[in-house]
Amino acid sequence: VQAAMSSFALSSRVFRPSLKRSRVCTTSGGSTAVRAEAKEVKVCTNKECKRGGSKKTLAMFEALGLEGVEIVEIRCLDECGMGPNVQINGDDGPIINGVKTEDDVKKVVDRLMES
Repeated sequence: VQAAMSSFALSSRVFRPSLKRSRVCTTSGGSTAVRAEAKEVKVCTNKECKRGGSKKTLAMFEALGLEGVEIVEIRCLDECGMGPNVQINGDDGPIINGVKTEDDVKKVVDRLMES
């Protein structure tokens, strides 16, 4: 039972739900506006991706200090064996495989900013 609790605690600590993509707000004048979408990068750090270097990938994203971008450590993106895997723009966003180098990270950031 304690091993199961430990496993549950790990999974609940690592996984965070994605941000809401856009918000409609009403201005003081009564008009509505859509606020900019939140940006998000999910980095898988489960077994296969971790062996492929996903902790280093995660650190590279965090070191960039991207303003307005949440870097999220996630357990699995279901594309094991092709990692480290990264997903951008929430649960429906594309999964990018094999993100290992600084150049790969920069390409992901460029793609994130274009969307």
